[in-house]
Amino acid sequence: MASRIKITSLLRRRRGDDAMALPTSMTGADDKRSIMLGRRRKSYSPSLVKYILGFGVLSLMIFHRRNKGIISPRLRVAMRTYKHKDWRNWGRHNFRNEFQCSRHLRETTKSVPTLDYWQTLRDVYNSEVDSSFVFDDLPPTQGYTLNENGAPPYYAKLSPGKGRSLFASRDIKEGELVDGIEGGTKSDLIFTTVEALQRYLLALPEPMACDVLEWSYTQKLVKGGPAVLLVASDISSLMNDAWGDDVANVGPKDKTSSTLLYANRDIGKNEEILMSYGVFPPGLW
Repeated sequence: MASRIKITSLLRRRRGDDAMALPTSMTGADDKRSIMLGRRRKSYSPSLVKYILGFGVLSLMIFHRRNKGIISPRLRVAMRTYKHKDWRNWGRHNFRNEFQCSRHLRETTKSVPTLDYWQTLRDVYNSEVDSSFVFDDLPPTQGYTLNENGAPPYYAKLSPGKGRSLFASRDIKEGELVDGIEGGTKSDLIFTTVEALQRYLLALPEPMACDVLEWSYTQKLVKGGPAVLLVASDISSLMNDAWGDDVANVGPKDKTSSTLLYANRDIGKNEEILMSYGVFPPGLW
C-alpha cells in the first residue's frame, strides 16, 4: 500500500498534478486556469519589460531607416524622443548631426521640391504643431501674384554651383514688391516657441528636416511685435543669399522688418533673385 502511494505521488509530480496543492486563497480566473494547467503565474521584472520595449523601438527605427515613407510623423517623433531624452536641449548643430545634414546641404544638384514635398511639410505642421491652421490655395510651387495684372515674379530652378534658386519670371522694376505680405502669408509655418520647431523637425524625414533647418529664420511679422520662427512652405524658401561677387537685388525698405522684399534695382527676366540673409533679426535659436 505504501509503495502504491509513493508511485502515485511521483506520477503526479511528473504530470504537474501537485499544483493542486497550491493555496486555496488563489480564487481569480487566471489563477484557477493556472492551477488547472499545473503551472504557476510568472511575473516579469521592470528591467526586462524595459528591455523588451527598447528592443521594439530599435526594431521600428531600423524599419524606419529602410522604409522612410511609411512611418507616420507621430511614430517618428515617439521613436526619436525615446532615443534622445535631451532633445529639448539640442541646438541646430545637434539636429544637423542627428540627421546627417552636411552632405545633403552641400549637394548642389538636389531637385526642386515637388508639390507633394511641400504638401508633406504642411501636413506634418497641421499634425504636430497647429491643427487649426489653414493654408491658402495657391500652389506652393509658384510665387504669389503681388499685383492684379502681373504674373508671379519668380520661378524655381537649379542654379549652377548654387543648387535650388529663384529666377525672375518677368522684368521687375526697381521698387516693385517681389516677395512677402505684411503680417505673413498663409504659406508660412509659424513657430512661437523653439520647442515647437524642434518637435516639428523630429516628425520629418531626414532630408526634409535638413531643409527646414536651412530655411528657418527669425522674423517679426509686425513692427514692434514678438519675434517668431518662420519657414516658408513654398518656393520662396529657395531664395539664395548674395555671396562672393554677387550683390543682393531685393531687400526690405525698412530694416526693422524684413517681411517685405522689394527690388532695389531693375531685374531682368530670368535673372537670379538674391537677398542678404543679414537683414533678418538675431535668431531665437
